[in-house]
This record gives sequence, C-alpha cells and structure tokens, in this order.
Amino acid sequence: MSESTHLVISGMKCAGCVANVQKALEALDGVNSVEVSLESASATVRGDADPAELARVVTEAGYPATLA
Repeated sequence: MSESTHLVISGMKCAGCVANVQKALEALDGVNSVEVSLESASATVRGDADPAELARVVTEAGYPATLA
C-alpha cells in the first residue's frame, strides 16, 4: 500500500532548488511520486519509503526538512 508523507522544507528559493529536492527524493527506493511546491515550501511523497529517510536526504541536499 502506498502512503503519503508531507515534508516542510526550508531554504528553497527557485525552480532549481525545487528540482534538487525532487531529484534527491526520487532517488530513494520506495518512492512512487514526488510533488514539490516552492510556494508552500513543502513536498508530498507517495510510496513506502521511510519518512525519516525522506527528511534526511532533503536535509543532506541542503534544504532543512521536517515531517509535517
């Protein structure tokens, strides 16, 4: 069953930032789809990846992320 995880992300300022976050999330096993929003400074990830791992990879990409 696919679950949805919502992340609050700091530091995104442009479309390039959104692309970096999306790429980092899509690289994880278990991720089915990713929607990143610059306007709401958030991402919604669908799949069965570990939520803590999702936040970790985004933070390591340079954008501090927390679970919403």
